[in-house]
Amino acid sequence: MRDAGALSAKHLNKHLQALRKFTEYLRQTGKLQIPLLNIRQEEVIEDKPTVLTEEEVQQLYKATEVIPDKMKHAKPREFYEMLNMRDRAMLSIFYGCGLRRNEGYHLNITDINLDSAVVHVTKGKGYKERFVPISRKGVQHITEYLYDARPMLLKDNREDAFFLAHNGKRLGGQMLMLSLQSLARRTNNIELQQKEIGLHTLRHSIATHLLSHGMNLEKIKDFLGHSSLESTQIYTHLINEYDEQV
Repeated sequence: MRDAGALSAKHLNKHLQALRKFTEYLRQTGKLQIPLLNIRQEEVIEDKPTVLTEEEVQQLYKATEVIPDKMKHAKPREFYEMLNMRDRAMLSIFYGCGLRRNEGYHLNITDINLDSAVVHVTKGKGYKERFVPISRKGVQHITEYLYDARPMLLKDNREDAFFLAHNGKRLGGQMLMLSLQSLARRTNNIELQQKEIGLHTLRHSIATHLLSHGMNLEKIKDFLGHSSLESTQIYTHLINEYDEQV
């Protein structure tokens, strides 16, 4: 059910830890005489997450208002306007609401409450649920997508996925990421075009921007769905670099 690819060093170390615990259990219970595992831990190189400036995020939004010249005659204009509405909703979910890639991928239309302006995250990390507020602009973008663009993509009324692909099925996380990278290439910002960005970049960015504007770290923790402040505190280390970048 996961995307293909090699396991990260962190995940390999978690598997090694599980094996060590299991062999220790076998020895202590006398179920099996097995030597200590002599497997070297993988070296974990901590990469600092990429953070976009608020201006760069606005440039991504602006890119959703443009249809590149090379695409104008390939399909009807309405087709690209529909994709642009979907891209604006994507930015509103992954940046405006700070959702993880997997959380956004599993989002259903029933998880969006426009009247209350909240997103119900039902597939959070560690099977945790949370409610995330949607900004006024985010509500506007999501409403436009739900009522003007999504019906054009829908092939089966029983499909409840929020993000839809051309075939009317749930849009994959990889395609969502490629849509984001396509927006970056459509901006006039060379520096932004050269950045390695993904959906998690938007999550890191909104967290850093909220902290930069003075939001309490505890509230950011709840907003992001972190189980402890330890995970959220990474953004305090990014603030100085972000301020210098701005």
